[in-house]
Amino acid sequence: MIHAATAARIAFVGTVVFAGASFWFVQRPPMADLAQHAAQVALLHDLWWGQSKWQSLVYINYFTPYLLGTIIAAPLLFVMSALSAVKLVLTLAYFAFVAACVALRRRLGGDPRLDWLFIPGFFGSSYALGFYPYLVAAPLGVLFILLAHRYATRPTVVSGMMLFGADLVLFFSHGLIMAFASAIGGLFLLLKCRPLLRLVFATLPYVGIGVCAVLYALVGLHAEGTAANGVVGNSGWNINQLNFAALTIGWPVGNLTIYRQVGPLVLLLLAAPFVLRARLNWREPAAFVPLLVTVFFWVFAPAWQLLQRFALFLLPAYALIFRAPEPNVQRKALGILLPLLCWVALGLHTQRLLAFARESASFEDVLAATEPGERALGIMFDSMSVATDHATAYQHFPMWYQAEKGGFVDFSFAGFLQEMVRYRSDRMPSKFGSEDWAWTARSGFDWTCDRAGIYRYFFVRSMEPVPPEYFPTDRCKPVLVKSSGPWSVFENVNCRAGP
Repeated sequence: MIHAATAARIAFVGTVVFAGASFWFVQRPPMADLAQHAAQVALLHDLWWGQSKWQSLVYINYFTPYLLGTIIAAPLLFVMSALSAVKLVLTLAYFAFVAACVALRRRLGGDPRLDWLFIPGFFGSSYALGFYPYLVAAPLGVLFILLAHRYATRPTVVSGMMLFGADLVLFFSHGLIMAFASAIGGLFLLLKCRPLLRLVFATLPYVGIGVCAVLYALVGLHAEGTAANGVVGNSGWNINQLNFAALTIGWPVGNLTIYRQVGPLVLLLLAAPFVLRARLNWREPAAFVPLLVTVFFWVFAPAWQLLQRFALFLLPAYALIFRAPEPNVQRKALGILLPLLCWVALGLHTQRLLAFARESASFEDVLAATEPGERALGIMFDSMSVATDHATAYQHFPMWYQAEKGGFVDFSFAGFLQEMVRYRSDRMPSKFGSEDWAWTARSGFDWTCDRAGIYRYFFVRSMEPVPPEYFPTDRCKPVLVKSSGPWSVFENVNCRAGP
């Protein structure tokens, strides 16, 4: 007969495996920016091996805090597609994230019954927005926090060098994760390192990575002049961003349909430790630091896309502040509570995945109707997904043509400073290379002035017929190649211009 504790761990591991496998439940996950990152991976692979016809348009930028996710996925294209490569990396990142959280909980003396809180948050706002580099870097951030706690307990020259090396890897994985994890590590030092002189020397690894960040800001941001607007999203702090929905596992923030499902679920997850009679872990004050820093980033993040990213760490950081009660006060009958809540969360996630798969199936028809290796323009009249209540789920879907058929699509993240593959300074399209195009495509363009003739294909998503006056009405009018559901692809057959 299987012991109850063993059965609980088997159920936990099985649930983690199921959650990680959910990346493969549908062909294209409802992750808004994922197509852009997959396109970056495919383009980098071709540039590395001299197989890209777009070398005159772009170059490789290695000095970027978005390095890791792209550089580890690109070699996988020898044996799989770009779509499968990014899904595989995300699956492994998810498993590593949960495992790292469990290891950190053990280090801090937390309650093992709360490990279930490490499972659902990965599929929240950062997932829905498709923040691939951020999700890939997340487990490294947790592992750095684990290393930083050990370093704070006993700082040495060797461990300091290891910590700096780990922070440097984190910097090239994702700058925000580096800042978040380093802030937690710095507070660990303040709590544990004495006397003052020892504390000062112990901060040198963090000073070193701070110098690297300053160099990136001075050299990377100011020396480059090809970036599109908005490296970190819409900036500016206001009190309206401080809402419960902004720090939950639900998406989209403020959407009542999702919030009515997820909001109560998150409240129950937050209440579960008290129902289970878990106690605050006052024995280890450092256990409260990750939650403190998470809330700090939530309150003071200068852009809405920044604060939502840290929803990923809310439930794990919350779980870490508890330790198990004495055996005689444990409520074993309620041990099923957290698993049930977690399964409900994953059930909602799976339901939305399958609904999105049905909704997005028509895109495969228009993608199949195109020939590979051409320039294309995405024209999103309607980027909303009804199935997932996600306003921008289809915003970058045309990038799958670049990721899977070797073309080159605008609007492209190649205009952003933080990307590995960047536009050359003299090749960025004046209109279609700006992020504004992704949001204002409905307003139209001037075929001649905006040099639309460089594109062979135009991928359009619209719930209504494309207005007759949108494209030129003379001989340059594109020809409809395929229409399926809300998707259409038009071909420029008479007015092709040079690339």
